[in-house]
Amino acid sequence: MPGSCEVCSLEPSKYRCPTCGLMSCSLACTQSHKIYCAPKPPSNEEPSNTTAPDVDPTPENDTNGPEPAEPTGASAPVMTPAAVAASAEMKELLSQHPELRSQLQDMFQSTLEEEWEESYTAPARGRGRGRGRGRGGFAPRSRGPWTSEKGFNRGLGRVRKLRQDCEEGTETGPAAEAFMRFMALVKKSNSDSA
Repeated sequence: MPGSCEVCSLEPSKYRCPTCGLMSCSLACTQSHKIYCAPKPPSNEEPSNTTAPDVDPTPENDTNGPEPAEPTGASAPVMTPAAVAASAEMKELLSQHPELRSQLQDMFQSTLEEEWEESYTAPARGRGRGRGRGRGGFAPRSRGPWTSEKGFNRGLGRVRKLRQDCEEGTETGPAAEAFMRFMALVKKSNSDSA
């Protein structure tokens, strides 16, 4: 299969999402992608979307309307990312650990279209160039064109990898400590808003 996992960017991809075509390497990556997966609407369904609002004013839909509004209001975050960034705790954390700012900027940069490479050379794994079957050689593989979802998943993969490395102890030092404090701050703001 071409390319690496578009969710974690760590392993070669094996599975394709039937809804949007995103490539993933494992069940865990597939499940994390499913949360954000949105089917790509075909251009033929646009006229049917215009007929859907005509159906919405029915009494059944009016009774269903307020019900989703309540959970949406309850799950709407009170603490926005901008509020976390402007908080005194975050400013203190960034002043104590200036390397955290560049680390977070690098993660953000990896989500942008400018950083996306459609084709890349996969890292050598297993027995190289010897006998046996397979494509052989180091031909470039295609990841396909950049999408915002692919960018988001790439950044999310970098965050997950660093968090996992910090938790396992393979990433240590002040940068790892600062990142874990940042994660605790974000988690705290999410639990406060729930």
